[in-house]
Amino acid sequence: MSDRAIADEEVLYRRIQPGLPWFEPPDRPTSASFKLRRLEDGRYEEGLSVYRASMVGVDDVLAKPEAKPGCLVAQATAGAVRALTNAEGKPLNLDVVAIGDENDPGHAEIRGPNPGKMAPSASRELAKLFKVVGR
Repeated sequence: MSDRAIADEEVLYRRIQPGLPWFEPPDRPTSASFKLRRLEDGRYEEGLSVYRASMVGVDDVLAKPEAKPGCLVAQATAGAVRALTNAEGKPLNLDVVAIGDENDPGHAEIRGPNPGKMAPSASRELAKLFKVVGR
């Protein structure tokens, strides 16, 4: 395994913004929470930010400077992300790679087969997979 590899059993946290369109009460993240953001230069993020539970806790994720009040945290394992398929049962070919540095320990990204692109089916399946922690 490379130093960027993340084991299948690793629990991942994703911060979910409060309210619509990112979250449907009482406890369901929507596909909007799993779409790549457009950057200022017009490109898209390479992957979806997540945090490794072996390195940070839920409170750490919620304490990040970019976290808005009322955010929730959802979790899934890296293996479950990698195993996702579309409605026809075809693999989505998602991966999870470590991106962390000394300023952001535990940071990782969920990436599709083409960094900077996320299929709508991947966003839908990720929304079904991730479950809110500790509500």
